Amino acid sequence: MRRYTFLLPLAALCLLGCSPEKPAEPQTAPATTAPGETHSADDGHGHSATATTTTTDPHAAPKDPQAPEAPKAPAASDASMPGGPMAGAADPYAPLSKTPELDAKIAEAEKSGDKAALADAYVKRGMFRMRDDDKAGQRVKYRAALSDFRKALKIPGNNTDALVGKDQIESIYTGMGRPVPSEAEADEVSRTGVYKPKPGE
Repeated sequence: MRRYTFLLPLAALCLLGCSPEKPAEPQTAPATTAPGETHSADDGHGHSATATTTTTDPHAAPKDPQAPEAPKAPAASDASMPGGPMAGAADPYAPLSKTPELDAKIAEAEKSGDKAALADAYVKRGMFRMRDDDKAGQRVKYRAALSDFRKALKIPGNNTDALVGKDQIESIYTGMGRPVPSEAEADEVSRTGVYKPKPGE
């Protein structure tokens, strides 16, 4: 019986501290990964190889918030045809619209000899040609209107409307660097209702 007594403490030691299992490894903090990095399948920490951060383009360089944006394509130009403000119509040489009533007023005033009525009739036709004849080309109607205003100004009297209209048309030509139409040229357009472009126009 005494020979077995020393075995009891030895058995207790084996049960308490002599386990054949390997002691657990100390826990370590998980490694941090930079955005876009992936863990390898065999890194020893049990991380999955498919753990990635989402990026739209993994090969694209990060966008600099202070970098200037690429310039936008310029909008389609609204520049008119050569001639500036005179070139808004589809056809700058479209003929004058017919004005039978205004023409009749001029003829009636000429026949009666009423100078004031004649000047007024020329101004009314000139204003229609300059402002309201939307079918006529600008290079036609401005010349014809200029002719009417000049004729009205030749009649004695204080005709400020004719002077204002004449100055407006002449300022358009000078502002574009173009010569103001001569009296003969403007009268021809007023009489025929058309204007034939000169070479280079």
